[in-house]
Amino acid sequence: MSLPVKRSLDKLEKQLVRTARGFYDYNFRQYFVRKSKDDIAAARNLTTEEQEQYLQAEGREMLKQMKRMVLVNRMYGSQPVFLDRKKDGSPMNPQEKE
Repeated sequence: MSLPVKRSLDKLEKQLVRTARGFYDYNFRQYFVRKSKDDIAAARNLTTEEQEQYLQAEGREMLKQMKRMVLVNRMYGSQPVFLDRKKDGSPMNPQEKE
C-alpha cells in the first residue's frame, strides 16, 4: 500500500467515525461507527489501485450519505435511550460521550 493511499484511508476513517458519532440514537451511532471501521478494514486488504477506486467512488459517497443521515436523525431525533443518559438522568450530548 502506498503512503498517500494509506493516509487517505486513515483520514476517511476518521471522518466517517467522527460523522457517525453525530447520531443521537445510541444504536445508530454504534452501528455506523462499527460499520465504518469494518469497511475501511476491508478496503485495506485491497490492492492499491482498488483502494484508490474505493476512495474516489465509494468512500466519499458513503461519507456524504452518512452526513445526510445524521442531519435527518437530528431533525427527527427521539428521546435518548437509557445508555445515552448521564448518571443524574439528564440527556448526554453524543459528542461528549467518546
